[in-house]
Amino acid sequence: MEGEIINELYFTGQGDPRHKCVAIGYHRNEPVVYKFDTVDLPQGTRTTVTYNEQFVVAFFDWALGTHLGSVIKGADREPMSNLVAPGSNDRARSFRSGRDGKEKFEWRRVGNKHPFGYELFSMAPESRIARYDPTPRELPKVGRAYALLEYGFHEDNLIRDALLALCLNRWIDWRGM
Repeated sequence: MEGEIINELYFTGQGDPRHKCVAIGYHRNEPVVYKFDTVDLPQGTRTTVTYNEQFVVAFFDWALGTHLGSVIKGADREPMSNLVAPGSNDRARSFRSGRDGKEKFEWRRVGNKHPFGYELFSMAPESRIARYDPTPRELPKVGRAYALLEYGFHEDNLIRDALLALCLNRWIDWRGM
């Protein structure tokens, strides 16, 4: 991350990673807002992820309301478990993304306190490319943020996939699963 423009997303809301979670900040020097909202529907529980309040970028369809189900990105549906696959150690979970969707990344938990902090690593070559810091802070014009994500990459698909994987990692760890 050193030497690169650092993008920042601040997390606001109630702290539930799948409901009323808002990540607001700058990506490539442009303002962005990602929202995670979860509703119970007759056929199950669904989390809708929106970008800049206009575009749906993904859905999480939860199995039995609180178990991992599937994620829908565009026309593609895959198991949520692909976003939290086993990583290089017991504190890491991996996913694939990037320009061709085949690059491997992993979120690594770095703390034992609640909520947990994470670092995102690119695996080829291995390097830290993002940091999720759960330290609360006050922001002018926004209010209280419970966390900050700093990252140095600029690919739209990677930030989307990193946020989806981070949501699942936080939710799994929050639930003690």
